[in-house]
Amino acid sequence: MNIIDRYVAKTFLSGYLILLLVGIGLYILSDMLVNIDEFTEDPTLSLAQVLQRMVDYYGYNIPLYFSQLGAFVMAIAAAFTLGMMLRNNEMTALVAAGMPLQRLAVPILICSVLLVGVSVANQELVIPRVAHKIARQHDDIVGTRTVGVYCARDDSRAIMTALRLYPREGTLERVFIIEPDEAGQPATLVEADQATYDPERETWRLVKGRRLIMGNTAATDGLGGAVQYEGVQEYPFTLKPGDLVLRQGAQWADMLSLRQMNALVQSHTLPNLATVIKSRHIRLTQPLLQWLLLALAVPFFLTREPGNVLAAGGRALLVSGAFLGVTFVSHGIIGDERAALLAWLPILLFGPVAVLQLANVKT
Repeated sequence: MNIIDRYVAKTFLSGYLILLLVGIGLYILSDMLVNIDEFTEDPTLSLAQVLQRMVDYYGYNIPLYFSQLGAFVMAIAAAFTLGMMLRNNEMTALVAAGMPLQRLAVPILICSVLLVGVSVANQELVIPRVAHKIARQHDDIVGTRTVGVYCARDDSRAIMTALRLYPREGTLERVFIIEPDEAGQPATLVEADQATYDPERETWRLVKGRRLIMGNTAATDGLGGAVQYEGVQEYPFTLKPGDLVLRQGAQWADMLSLRQMNALVQSHTLPNLATVIKSRHIRLTQPLLQWLLLALAVPFFLTREPGNVLAAGGRALLVSGAFLGVTFVSHGIIGDERAALLAWLPILLFGPVAVLQLANVKT
């Protein structure tokens, strides 16, 4: 890298870091102001305990905030870097020295590869490990509040419903598990007064568990003889307490890794399988969407004529806003057969626009 490349890369990375820290800080501050009552609703907590719970909650949510803000911050940092060079008439000197203006985008592109790689690692490795922590409510950081479990389906197509879930203890009360037959239809019912997760054996230990089996009514006298009971001491339900907490959230599929999404899609065990399929296609397009947003914003600042930086920024904001609007609408539509098309639609529409803008930069 020559001196100009190092200068552009340094300005871009420093601007990216500053904007990222400011963005995450504002994100945390705004969320804290809205939900401060939920953190302080317990009058027995001291100020130190309240602050500790805030740090615990927002500390685990930082990877999520980084995932949500990374693409926008990268595009803004690139626009800021080139916008300052345009304002200071540095573009004119570079063009006079014989440098094509597209060459200025090379160090930004190289740095973006690194930043997108970090974003992918965060989405695939970090967020899935702390997803159950991210899914916590503001007023239940330590996991003491009970919640219900409603129709959670595991890899074997068994469906669990529980009256209460104690996430911290890993305990369920009044548990009902519907087991399917080979055709996937409900066949037997397992019920228990209580279930406790055993992390070493990866199974649920049942208290007063029993399995209700419907026999052949034609071979028995009356309905009472058709129902059989057998004791059940444990049940290999594959979802852990953290998974049950996560499944109750509306955006739980977005916090899974691509490997976990593929496993769910292949198992065909989810009632909302279309949501997982859509999230998987969106995850595959995320790196391209980040680069495309960058490519849409950068060309407006690559000009050989000194101009109004605000005007260039306005045009870049208009095009980027249209891209983000189309992305939001297409990704918000849930559909199984059209999931791939909807996920790739922003790239198909705005990819040629970005290529034409870069190709038409005058040098």
